[in-house]
Amino acid sequence: MTDQAPSETQAPEGGGRRDPLSMLFQSGAWRIERRLIVRPWHEVIALIAALVAAVAIIAGLVLFIGKSPADSFAALYNGAFGTRASTLETLVQATPLILTGLAAAIAFRAGVWNIGGEGQFFAGVMGTWFVYDLWGGLPAPLLFLLMFIFAAIAGAAWASVASGLLVRYGTNEILTTVMLNFVILYILSYLLAGPWQSPDTFYYQTVRMADTTYLPRFFTGSRLHWGFAIALLAALVVYWLIRRTTLGYEIRGIGSNVVASRYKGIRVGTVTLATMAISGALAGIAGAGELLGLHHRVQLDIAEGIGFTGIIIALVARLHPLGVIVAAILFGALVNGSTAMQYETGIPKALVFVIEGTTLALVLIAAMVTRYRIRKAG
Repeated sequence: MTDQAPSETQAPEGGGRRDPLSMLFQSGAWRIERRLIVRPWHEVIALIAALVAAVAIIAGLVLFIGKSPADSFAALYNGAFGTRASTLETLVQATPLILTGLAAAIAFRAGVWNIGGEGQFFAGVMGTWFVYDLWGGLPAPLLFLLMFIFAAIAGAAWASVASGLLVRYGTNEILTTVMLNFVILYILSYLLAGPWQSPDTFYYQTVRMADTTYLPRFFTGSRLHWGFAIALLAALVVYWLIRRTTLGYEIRGIGSNVVASRYKGIRVGTVTLATMAISGALAGIAGAGELLGLHHRVQLDIAEGIGFTGIIIALVARLHPLGVIVAAILFGALVNGSTAMQYETGIPKALVFVIEGTTLALVLIAAMVTRYRIRKAG
């Protein structure tokens, strides 16, 4: 294996990896470029403007269907943070998103566009079940440790398929990670229709796991489990890794300028492989947490877009590990609150999805406006 990725993974201008957004507009009369300087107050103003616009659009949609915006926003807040129970449920929703957000953030920091968090999440679920199916009779502490280790290894291994192709052959990681999402889903479908299928049902699912494998919960009557603490710890570890270690320095270096990093002696291929392995491991741990904390059996719908949502979380957080925590909690609040809004005010479920999508889209547009600019080509 060569340690140097082929030239198409490098940018012709500035030495950094190609930015997918810029690549869409690198020909023609206009093109999108990264801004060289992004001031923090620009980002704050853009974010506030996005949220104000989201509130205005949501209020307009609610009025259009004949509902009260005031009642709807009150239901949204109460569903997210209005009671102790709703606040804890918001944290439940945020738990896997913190991990998949971190998975996307660390890969993007290195300029590697890992869109395969969903597949790596499934790999973690499968690794967890593999350990349980094989060694389910082990003492609980040892079994928990093995399940999380195998989940991380499975996620890392699945991510390494794409990074290996990138480093060795220059294969576009966006395409390979997206395709690998479907590959592992079909593999899981086969397993759930055959060797892993519960004999008690025709559904594609495994038998229910033993109670001893459930992650402990923080409070009686709440679904908030120890996976939340694991996610917070992972965020702190990723922050330390990026800011305080040699590997983190190299990740930031190749993410901003591959050519300069090579001149400094950084082994770009090795760092790319390591970064994607860490990214996949984080997504795999998210899969283990969801299986052991909430679902307790493997099903095809266990992910529910968690891997893809993690990409949005990472972008909203500006790829900052601690910002991922905040973004994930806010998204968890949006999901939890909008569900409550649906039940309390009678707003259609389809409109709830529109509200969620509109809010996220505007926040991402705000991020794009502050970091990119449109210029005439030539």
